[in-house]
Amino acid sequence: QEILASAGNYIHGCDSEDDDLVYSSIIEWKEKIGMPSASITTTSKSEETTKRQNENRQQWYKTGYDFYEDESKCPASVDGVLGGFASISEKDLDGSTDFIRYLKANMRPELKLTKEENNGLPTCACECGAGIGRVSKGLLLPLGITQCDLVEPSPRLISSAPEYLGDQYSSKCKYYCTGLQDFEPKEQSYDIIWIQWVIGYLTDDDLVDFLKRCAVGLRQGGVVVIKDNTCPNEAFIVDRADASSTRSLPYILAIAELAGLRVVYQRFQEDFPSGIFPVPIIALEPKT
Repeated sequence: QEILASAGNYIHGCDSEDDDLVYSSIIEWKEKIGMPSASITTTSKSEETTKRQNENRQQWYKTGYDFYEDESKCPASVDGVLGGFASISEKDLDGSTDFIRYLKANMRPELKLTKEENNGLPTCACECGAGIGRVSKGLLLPLGITQCDLVEPSPRLISSAPEYLGDQYSSKCKYYCTGLQDFEPKEQSYDIIWIQWVIGYLTDDDLVDFLKRCAVGLRQGGVVVIKDNTCPNEAFIVDRADASSTRSLPYILAIAELAGLRVVYQRFQEDFPSGIFPVPIIALEPKT
């Protein structure tokens, strides 16, 4: 919050369904849901307080987990994982493909996509919040990536991924059923870590820690890419139904900064319907 406020950015937020439920600041919202930021909690807090905050954190993740395990709320299909917006999938993947190709051609020639570019060694990408593997099938593997690791907390969704990927791609993938708050990328294991439409399910503290681990997991020349919704008129919008929050672009960039990452290149996805949140694509690298 301090980073946003010092730069003159919004720090207030609201609820996605209840217009009367507003928050004057990020700190107020976190305190109301019982998960104050680690940066403002004291070292002298009681064991009971710590226990209660951990329980609130686990409940936050359980709400999201239960939502995506419910077939009626999220079918194991492109339309399901995109919340009823299957119609934008092709434009989304085209925009992401163009982003990576532009990034490599103009700013990151050392980024390795194919085995041939990597002296005959396999390249590897990680799709975070993979669902059924839509991004691996439509973006990462067609770019020439040798292997994709799919990380997804929903057993129901990730068990549907091999069939969705089909014979052409399923054998090129590994599958990890875990939440990103618990995922530990191996050191120097990925050329691309792709994180799309999932950071809203992580608390700020867990997202900072996750991005720090992603930085460790990058190979030389690799990038972390975040592609997600943003809210232009608030710092955040809370969706209590699936325990998620949409952040502003400055908010996302402040979290990346706290994680020790800097922007290599960013731009907004074009040609989405007007009713959809603005969607930036942000390539990041470790500062050092």
